[in-house]
Amino acid sequence: MRILYIITKSEIGGAQTHIYQLSSYMKAMGNEVAVMSQPEGILEETVKPYVKYYPNKYFSNSLNPVIDLLMACQINKAIKNFRPDIISCHSSVAGFLTRLVVKNRIPVVFTAHGWAFTDGSPKWRKILAILSERYAAKYCLKIICVSENDRQLAIRYKISPKNKIITIHNGTEIEPWNKILKLKKDQKEKIALTEYIGQTRIVFVGRLATPKDPTTLIRAFKNLPERLQQKSHVFIVGDGPDRETICKIIGTLKLKNKIHILGFLKRNEVKMTNLSADIYVLTSNWEGLPRAIIEAMACGLPIISTNVGGCRELVDSGNGFIVARGDIYGLTKALSELISNKELREQMGKSSYEKAASEFSLEKMLRATETVYNEILKSKN
Repeated sequence: MRILYIITKSEIGGAQTHIYQLSSYMKAMGNEVAVMSQPEGILEETVKPYVKYYPNKYFSNSLNPVIDLLMACQINKAIKNFRPDIISCHSSVAGFLTRLVVKNRIPVVFTAHGWAFTDGSPKWRKILAILSERYAAKYCLKIICVSENDRQLAIRYKISPKNKIITIHNGTEIEPWNKILKLKKDQKEKIALTEYIGQTRIVFVGRLATPKDPTTLIRAFKNLPERLQQKSHVFIVGDGPDRETICKIIGTLKLKNKIHILGFLKRNEVKMTNLSADIYVLTSNWEGLPRAIIEAMACGLPIISTNVGGCRELVDSGNGFIVARGDIYGLTKALSELISNKELREQMGKSSYEKAASEFSLEKMLRATETVYNEILKSKN
């Protein structure tokens, strides 16, 4: 089987990690694999050594028809050169253009890593996205949603017939529980600076921009009673356009000694940070199925998440707390409960791990996707 993966950007992100995982697995299973993306990013760097890579320098979120035509030409060139049996396209721009370029000449699968018409997105964007996705859906054989919430959204807005839309949850590597416990102990000893030993460590991982809304976490932490602030620290992993604004807010609220921005970290470094933490928080305004939460669950962390996208499929009363989008009071209350109760943190952390291991393993995701490809090709023969 010859598989071509196409995605708009090569930056660090859940969709890019997804393609890295799939392409490396499919290559290991004896398939011929190629990847196309915008060049000079983390995805190009990770896949180029072992699969064929096609840079598309015109890939962007531009609505310029000339740029769109140049993007489409590069897609066509890659298809003619690689001659794929199946194309797997990801992200809004690459997903839309690829389907229009191919127009069912070759089997295409589109994976939606969250819809642009999800709840909470601007109304104008929602309408445009619904119309675009309905049109493009005619030119693919399957639509894979990474959460059941996204599948239900696609059905509600009549994006495509139900039988074309399936759910395959994101997955991550799962270490044995006894190894996680040892790693967590080791990491706390290695990473912890002297002044953080014995403190409750709260981790946030995400782009420093409006969709992830890290300022809600900062303001919720400020609302904690002084005694809980004194025994806690927040570590923000990520970078983005709002970093300077966020630093100013931290300074204004006099939290510089309590909230630490670690900036961009590589995936393994994020894992090590999770292993040294006690609580994981995600405050997004909208999501598909956040891989960052799954990875935190696999590290045995209790989760506090906003009730957006597929987050409720990951977090329940057994392994954490769900709060409303932008609910500073609700987030403060959840933080207070977990900071105050070590036994509850440990109990929820173990539940997180068990849920990740049973429902969101990388192996489960890879095999389910491989089955879709094989069924499509079998039906075409």
